[in-house]
Amino acid sequence: MKGVIYAVLGGAFLTLQGTANAAIGERIGTWQAATLTQGTGFIAALLIVLLLRDQSWRSLKEVKPVFLFGGAFAAFILFSNITAYHQNGAALTVASLLIAQMVATLVMEKVGWFGPAAVVPLRGSQWAGLGLMVIGILCLTL
Repeated sequence: MKGVIYAVLGGAFLTLQGTANAAIGERIGTWQAATLTQGTGFIAALLIVLLLRDQSWRSLKEVKPVFLFGGAFAAFILFSNITAYHQNGAALTVASLLIAQMVATLVMEKVGWFGPAAVVPLRGSQWAGLGLMVIGILCLTL
């Protein structure tokens, strides 16, 4: 249950962040807004780590190097979201984002990118759910 609560909070904050980023981007530019967001996010995360006195940094060398690019992906995520908010509005952007995340996640699980134990067979209900989400997007755009 705790994971669901964090997911709901994450979704709510993602929407708030996207709206704020779009407003900032209108005034100072999209890449500038992405830079500001990344910078303030870094500072906030660093302060939390320091306040919690978390010493997990010592395990950084155990992380696969390819995963260290996750932060760099965030710059493109922010740019894409800000641009989409300007062109599509919040509801269509968030709905499209969710579908893209679902498709990418299902493909990654099907291919087994997270190891053989994580391979999940795709059932008809999963495809039906994804189809319903796409229909929802179409309803938002019509």
